[in-house]
Amino acid sequence: MRPQLTHAQREALRWLSEHNGDGCFDRNGVLLAAGELAPFMRSTWNALAAVGLVEFYNPAGKGRGRVRLTKGPGA
Repeated sequence: MRPQLTHAQREALRWLSEHNGDGCFDRNGVLLAAGELAPFMRSTWNALAAVGLVEFYNPAGKGRGRVRLTKGPGA
C-alpha cells in the first residue's frame, strides 16, 4: 500500500533525489545535500522516515546524523 504524502513530503523527496539522495543535518536540524540547504523542516524528514521512504543513519557514530533515500516502504 502506498502511503498518502503531503505536497511538502513529495517535494522533499524530489529535492533529495535531485541532490544525490543523501545529506547531513546541520546543528539547526536543516538538511544539507550537494552543497545546498533543504527548504524543508526536520518534521518533514521525520514523517518520511516513519513511512520508510528515507532512513536516518550515522556511519561515524558521532555528529548530527545523516539521511538517505530508501527503495520505498518496507524495502
